[in-house]
Amino acid sequence: MGDRESFGHYIAVRRKHMRMTQEDMAEKIGVSKSAIAKWEVDGGLPDRDNLKRLAEVINVSVDDLHRVIDHAELEDADLKVNITPEVIATLESYGYKVIRPNGRED
Repeated sequence: MGDRESFGHYIAVRRKHMRMTQEDMAEKIGVSKSAIAKWEVDGGLPDRDNLKRLAEVINVSVDDLHRVIDHAELEDADLKVNITPEVIATLESYGYKVIRPNGRED
């Protein structure tokens, strides 16, 4: 998967690879075409039952889908922490040791 792709992109690629339209996929899963469209643009995730049916339809494991979902959510998370000097002072007043971004403990 190189640059990790989103869940929506992943299922869209799998669907197209299997030469299915969104309508075909929706019919096989038992959801509306708009549900498939929403999933493919990362507008939401299928519930547990639909995730299981989706995995069967695109011939992957539910675990594979969970890995794609988990990684996409991790990439979407903002891992940069922006802590103000006031927050640092408060933490330090409670005895916490704060390591600054430059690696120095102040």
